[in-house]
Amino acid sequence: MINQMQTLVNNAKSQEKDALYIRNLLKDFLQVYVLNFIYLHKAYNTNFIFTGGTCLSHCFGMHRLSEDLDFDLKKQIDVEELRTQLIRYFTKDHLLASFQASILQQGSQLLLKFPLLKQLGLANASDSDLLYVKIDLSTVESLHYEQQATLKSVSHFNYVVIHYDLPSLFAGKINAILTRNRLMGKENTPIIKGRDYYDLLWFLEKKVNLNILRLNDLLKVQHSVGEILSLLDSKVEEALGSKKLYFKQDLLPFIDPPQFVEAYIEHYLENYHRYKQYLLED
Repeated sequence: MINQMQTLVNNAKSQEKDALYIRNLLKDFLQVYVLNFIYLHKAYNTNFIFTGGTCLSHCFGMHRLSEDLDFDLKKQIDVEELRTQLIRYFTKDHLLASFQASILQQGSQLLLKFPLLKQLGLANASDSDLLYVKIDLSTVESLHYEQQATLKSVSHFNYVVIHYDLPSLFAGKINAILTRNRLMGKENTPIIKGRDYYDLLWFLEKKVNLNILRLNDLLKVQHSVGEILSLLDSKVEEALGSKKLYFKQDLLPFIDPPQFVEAYIEHYLENYHRYKQYLLED
């Protein structure tokens, strides 16, 4: 495990990758270990539905890194037991003696703490040694969904991921864009998650059908596809206007090469309006 991570770091450094990008590359690597644990565990493998942008990356080949693992649960679990088993998995099976995990957000989040940064040459003596990977747990909020199983053979692991289909994932992403409230700093400045908009354009470029029933369940209001697009238009204009800086800052640690991000944002609006047309034809 450590040797593989060191190779990742060395290769990334030789290509002069950004330090934050390298950390997220390592998180992507560690996410595979977590997915392997969950989907080979009989208590979790049929209960956990993989979702979010990390699911798009691991199961559908979207080309960006991510930092969190998001799951919807069909039934409640003992989060303390999950934490205990993850600690055992990483300390005993993968020899990370100092690995720890904390339960946050009233049991809806696990923060995994990997003491690796100094050993991998990514932190100085006075810096924190911890690389964090978050697991966010939610309950299934809508019964209007389809799930799929994707077979994964990654490194020396073989497992089957249970996840939402693309129309259901699309609904979840639009819900996040329309409802997510992110604040920054002591002044609670409203910002955006640029990755949401990257994912949105990915869905539109792929011409993914929208699970409108699921989206309306998540929004708790009934909208037509046309009304949803009108709401998205406003959000996209805001993302490329007053919040353009946050759009760029959020994307940079997850996209390679960084020079692409500037051009991507510059041409985002024209591509958004071009790609979304198929939804208006339904």
